[in-house]
Amino acid sequence: MTALKNTAQGGDALALLRSMPDYCAPLVFFDPQHRTVLDKLSYGNEGLERQKARAALPAMSSDYIDACCRESMRVLQPSGYLMRWIDAFGLCTSQHLRIVNETCQCVDLIAWDNLRQGMGYRSRRRGDYLLILQKPPIKAKSTWRDHGIPDRWPEKVGRRIHPHVKPMCLTTRLIGAVTQPSDLVVDPAAGSFTVMRAANALGRDFVGCDIAFDDSSYGEVREPDHFRRCA
Repeated sequence: MTALKNTAQGGDALALLRSMPDYCAPLVFFDPQHRTVLDKLSYGNEGLERQKARAALPAMSSDYIDACCRESMRVLQPSGYLMRWIDAFGLCTSQHLRIVNETCQCVDLIAWDNLRQGMGYRSRRRGDYLLILQKPPIKAKSTWRDHGIPDRWPEKVGRRIHPHVKPMCLTTRLIGAVTQPSDLVVDPAAGSFTVMRAANALGRDFVGCDIAFDDSSYGEVREPDHFRRCA
């Protein structure tokens, strides 16, 4: 597929990544849609309003997710970052270790509190986790400029935007922390294209796609000063 800049487009995540050249971006966001929790834990509420939109999204297998992570590492510049969203089940079962040490290292973790009560047989889920993976050589001071980002981030999001939507303000801060103006930010599973809007607002280029993209209604347009409030 064609990797169009600064355009919301439909497409397959792995196909997009494979079409991109080596070492072309300092930052990749990856929010894989998977069924690990729904299948393994069998909560049984997919048919309810709160879950049916997310359950209807095309799912990625573990092998497919690993392949996307490896291709992301190829696309990244040296010392670039892959920021991968993962749920508590995936984190506890160490799914990310299937690629860590092979192509990258996990250098940080941010816990996102979405301020909504979720599922759970023991503790109830309230958000997800963002793994900060870095391609060698591992560097901190020269690659991360915003040292005010807390590792526990509370931010409520509107579900009507997309069933898999992630926090806009956190995304904006992270893009500003590890990229420079005119740098390329990649998101191969873009959902509502929140990453594109944040990147463009900060003067970065964007390449991304989503397999379930609908150009008639892919999210809401945010007010111009939204990104200034995230700074």
